[in-house]
Amino acid sequence: MQDKSSEVLGEAQTTNRYMYQAVQGLAETQFKILQRLADVQREQFSRALEAARDQLRLVSQVRDPREFASAQAHLVQGYGQQYVDSVNEAVGVISSAWEDYGNQLEKSINAATDAARQAVDTTTRGAEETADSAARGTKKVASSKKSS
Repeated sequence: MQDKSSEVLGEAQTTNRYMYQAVQGLAETQFKILQRLADVQREQFSRALEAARDQLRLVSQVRDPREFASAQAHLVQGYGQQYVDSVNEAVGVISSAWEDYGNQLEKSINAATDAARQAVDTTTRGAEETADSAARGTKKVASSKKSS
């Protein structure tokens, strides 16, 4: 009986360990995603500062309105494309994150399910053995009463 209790407790601890590892894996994935998104945000901020600097330089150097409009359009085109690229990069990071989450959850669910099945099997075997032992004990008591 003691061995079965220890075995069930061991199975419960294993299941708990799998659940902890799953949560830890998700937290690590989330941290990596936040780091990558912070990098993208840093790049966007640097580009915004660069665009503002170039805009101020343009305002201070160009006097002709047509030349200013042309130079402004060139700035918008260049920095606009960089902005679109960084947004696409951020979307790629998010997309990759969802894929990583899915993979991590699938692994965790499979591991936890296997551990839970094993724990249920162990518990079922222990309960059956206990029931069989109790039934044998009841039969012994009943047969000893008949012989008395």
